[in-house]
Amino acid sequence: MNWRIAEHSTKPEKPKLAYQPLSGMRAVVLLAGDVRTNTLRKLTGRASPSLPVGANRTVLDCWREQLITLAETLGIEQLPVRVLITRNSGLQPRTERFGPLLMSIEYDPSPLRGTAGLLSDIARAYNDADQLLVTSAGQILFEPLIRIALDLHAAGGDFTLGTDPSGVPSGMMLFNCGCMRDISPVGFCDLNEQALPAMARSHKVRIARFAGPVAMSVRTLPGYLGALRAYHQQASGRNGGDQPFEERWRHKFGVIEAGATVGRDVVLHDSVVLSGAHVENGAVLVRSVVCPGVTITRDAHIVDKVISGNGGMML
Repeated sequence: MNWRIAEHSTKPEKPKLAYQPLSGMRAVVLLAGDVRTNTLRKLTGRASPSLPVGANRTVLDCWREQLITLAETLGIEQLPVRVLITRNSGLQPRTERFGPLLMSIEYDPSPLRGTAGLLSDIARAYNDADQLLVTSAGQILFEPLIRIALDLHAAGGDFTLGTDPSGVPSGMMLFNCGCMRDISPVGFCDLNEQALPAMARSHKVRIARFAGPVAMSVRTLPGYLGALRAYHQQASGRNGGDQPFEERWRHKFGVIEAGATVGRDVVLHDSVVLSGAHVENGAVLVRSVVCPGVTITRDAHIVDKVISGNGGMML
């Protein structure tokens, strides 16, 4: 790309709220839609936010906890959170209240508009100075959302895009709704290749380069298991991350979702058994996912596969 944007480096310091930051933030938008059904959703029947990270905890539950902390830290009495899904996601629209959160799961109003087109459509419901914090719902955060939001805010842009240390976009965005007004209300519009270069000519487009990776995607089969491995490692207090030459045989997690049946002496090595699945005595699962309606027979050995009603798929 031949357009220039300013960068803002960030440091992982504890937020210090000496003033009221993000006072213009009117909502958080979590993008959970896919134009095409990906393999993970096809095999599991789950949208990525509803995938389990524990027996009774999903990816969306992790987001809810982070968002509650964000709202409470900023002193926001009611924070609208919009989770945008496609009609084939398996999730149903609903609105629920969780403390300071008013969380609504709603259909993507324009699934064929591209990211920039979608964001401009959403922005029309808000005033020019209103801010939206936007990211993908299909990931697990490994840094506090409040810190991420404050880093984006500190960059001082009309549109700020977060990146990892190497400059790869993290999917974290904070922007004033007014900077989206010039995007066409019809047709497809890509964010990085179309919208941002045009926006940079009349608005302050900034990059907040985070000090380290802040999230891992769960949208693919290996991505989901990799994110769970890192999540459970962090939860156990081992925050150093996998070493480059660490052996994959080192066990990090085994998730049995509520509603699954697992026999005695079953070995779950970095594997997930979804609700409605059955694993018989003595089976061994290694880096694998067992989908609803599947029975893993006694003493079976499953390695690097997702087992669905239509058979298995190698990771």
